[in-house]
Amino acid sequence: MSDGALAKPIELKEYQSYLRHALNRSQATISKATAGLKTFYKYLADQGITSDNPTTRVKIQKVNPAQSTRGESKWLTKEEQAKYIAYVELEKNEFKRLRNLAVIDMMLFAGLRVSEVVDPKLEDLKVNGNVEITIREGKHGKYAVLTMLAKHAKNLRLWLKFRQSLIEEKYRDSPYVFVSERAGQFTARGIQQMLDKYAKLAGMDNITPHRFRHSFCHNLASAGVGIEVIRRLARHESIQTTSIYVDPSKAEQIDALERI
Repeated sequence: MSDGALAKPIELKEYQSYLRHALNRSQATISKATAGLKTFYKYLADQGITSDNPTTRVKIQKVNPAQSTRGESKWLTKEEQAKYIAYVELEKNEFKRLRNLAVIDMMLFAGLRVSEVVDPKLEDLKVNGNVEITIREGKHGKYAVLTMLAKHAKNLRLWLKFRQSLIEEKYRDSPYVFVSERAGQFTARGIQQMLDKYAKLAGMDNITPHRFRHSFCHNLASAGVGIEVIRRLARHESIQTTSIYVDPSKAEQIDALERI
């Protein structure tokens, strides 16, 4: 390949513009594509195939880590949290209503990951006002004991009481805290399908288990909790991971400006 056959920096920038405006790709996707081109041209230069690397003049735009790939905040605002939960509370099926509210509360008020909601068994919960939750195998296989305050555990206590009343064999024989109507364990896929159902009713997009965990962290930050305490409660290995919840989002910055 001759240097004359290489793309020019302006052509690479036009390619980025094409991805953004013609294909409506997110900044994260555009950055990944640009990074791939940089790797390719660096390889050509390292191999002596070309003496010029046009990508050295093309920058990768940083993506705000507090924003999702769709440009949405990773967390839900307090208003969005209340709106979503209001639709879950309208569920007429008592089994689903009590279980689903308890599932959401464990992510929103204890910061559990979806796998940590699915895996706990009845013996892993100790109810005494507050609820102590034992996570036997969290992220990277880590063991943890978490506390869910009594004021946040009302739905969980109601679900556990209802759970004891279930007499079908598939429920009696199941050791898991959360069960589905069809099986003795509520799966991660089932949880996502449940979240999608109420998201559609509420007219909300991209409601995932992790957005509730993100909201847990951001709620702590908004309440003035220190970053190290948030890190410990969220069980982050790096404080850099926690820092995104302390830095205000773009919407929060605009809201602050409107107050003056």
